[in-house]
Amino acid sequence: MSTSAAYKRLTKEYINIQKSPPAYLFARPIEANILEWHYVLKGPPDTPYHGGEYYGTLTFPADYPFKPPSIRMMTPNGRFQTNTRLCLSMSDFHPGTWNPSWSVSTILNGLLSFMSQDESTTGSIATSAYEKKVLALRSHAFNISEANRNFPHFKFIEVFPELASLQQTPLHAAFPNAPATEAPPPLSTLAMAVTQRTRRSGAGKQQDAQENGAGAGAAAVDRAARRQSLFSMSHWHKWLAFFLVFAYLVIAKTITRATASASASSSK
Repeated sequence: MSTSAAYKRLTKEYINIQKSPPAYLFARPIEANILEWHYVLKGPPDTPYHGGEYYGTLTFPADYPFKPPSIRMMTPNGRFQTNTRLCLSMSDFHPGTWNPSWSVSTILNGLLSFMSQDESTTGSIATSAYEKKVLALRSHAFNISEANRNFPHFKFIEVFPELASLQQTPLHAAFPNAPATEAPPPLSTLAMAVTQRTRRSGAGKQQDAQENGAGAGAAAVDRAARRQSLFSMSHWHKWLAFFLVFAYLVIAKTITRATASASASSSK
């Protein structure tokens, strides 16, 4: 259970984040426990993480802000081990370097900055830029995977429903191939499909053009058929109107003759 100071501080920080959302990050506590925060980092441009969506947790101590939180990242990213406490100057690994004036935004911006570097620490891993780009491609698919619903503390869909509902297209689907000296890592089904789709782009465009041409021809035929149908209906309406007028004149003339005949008979 949080102390009064921790509750007030974290409530204030959440309000500030809502009012002025920081670039490249989302963060909010769960309703049941204000000490448990969940975050999403967006991979910034000019990094191998561009277009990626990295979900994780911050677990604050009851005496925050006087002690730092533990930091974990759940989404495979190529920089940190997943679901592992990270050793950073602003995490609970180093309480001696913690500054009580630091906030949630400070922590996550520091995490994003450290993520873009190559410095090694507890919980970090070494991968190629190519691997990081592949993981960025499939990060959103991983976060919304049904398999994660049974994973402890994995609450991406619950905490960030607006992000989970997005049908995101990777911003760098045509990522460059790995250098010839570097063996490409195994690709997931999603990344492999993206790669194959990129390679088939030329043939796909030609096929689309053919399909569009065929579609245009079919549309023209359909429009001509509709015009013919409208013309036929209009022509039929004209004949119907002519018949009704003719019938009206015949009936009126018959009535007039009958009336005249009856008048002549009564006068005799």
